[in-house]
Amino acid sequence: MAEDSFDDLGAPPGRSAAERFEEEDRVNPERDAPQRPPEVPRPGNRYAWVVGIVLLMLAMVVLFTTSLPNTGAGVKGPAVGGRLPAFAAPLATSDFGDDSDANVFDTQKAAKSAGRQRSACDLQSESILSSCDLRKRPSVLTMIVTEGTDCEPQIDRVERMRREFPEVSFAAVMSGQKRSEAEKIVRRRGWRLPVGVDKDGAVTNLYGVGVCPTTIFSDKRGRVRRVDLGNLTEGQLRTHVRALLRER
Repeated sequence: MAEDSFDDLGAPPGRSAAERFEEEDRVNPERDAPQRPPEVPRPGNRYAWVVGIVLLMLAMVVLFTTSLPNTGAGVKGPAVGGRLPAFAAPLATSDFGDDSDANVFDTQKAAKSAGRQRSACDLQSESILSSCDLRKRPSVLTMIVTEGTDCEPQIDRVERMRREFPEVSFAAVMSGQKRSEAEKIVRRRGWRLPVGVDKDGAVTNLYGVGVCPTTIFSDKRGRVRRVDLGNLTEGQLRTHVRALLRER
C-alpha cells in the first residue's frame, strides 16, 4: 500500500464555528456597506406657527403705532411744542345723557359745518372738561381707554399725588364708555379729579392717542412740553411735574 505522506501529521483538529467564520472573513472578506451621505437637518416646523403669529403681531404693532384708523394721524400723542388741541367733554359725574359726546371743533366755522352751534372753547360749564381751561395753567392730562385694558391704576397714582401740586391742573379723559358707565368707574375708584367722557373716541383721535395710558404735560401757556406713553410711577409723575413748573 502506498504510504500517505501526510499520515505523520495526523488528522486536522476540529474547528469551532467562530474559527470557521474568521477563516471565511479572511478568504472572502465582505465589502463594507456603502456609507450614506449625512442627512442635512431639516428645519423643524414644530414652532413655525408660533413664529408666524409673532411676526403678525409685530406687523400689527408697527401699523398701530404709526397711524390711526380712518385718520392717518400719528398715535404718539400731540406734538411737543404745540398747543393742547381744543375739546370740551362731558364730565363723568355730570347730568349729561349717555348719548352726549365731546366737542372737538376749534373754530366756529368748523363747528357749524358739523352741525354744532359753538366751538369747543365757547362751551363753559362746571359739567364740562375743557382743554381750553387747561391751557390757562400748567396741567397734566391722563388719557385712558377702558375696554380691554388695565389703565385705571394710572389715574389712581395721579389721584394720590396731585394734591402736592395745587398750582397744577390734573384731569383725565376716559374713552370708550357711556357717561353713566364712566361715572360708576370714577365713583368706585374714588377719583376726585375731573374726568371727561370721550364716548365715540373723538378726543382720542384728535390727540393721536394709541397707547394706554398716555400722559400729557403742558405749561401755563397751554403748550405741550412732554408726552409719556405707558405707565408712570408716582415718583416719575412728581419729577415731571417739578420740571414742568421750572419752565418759564
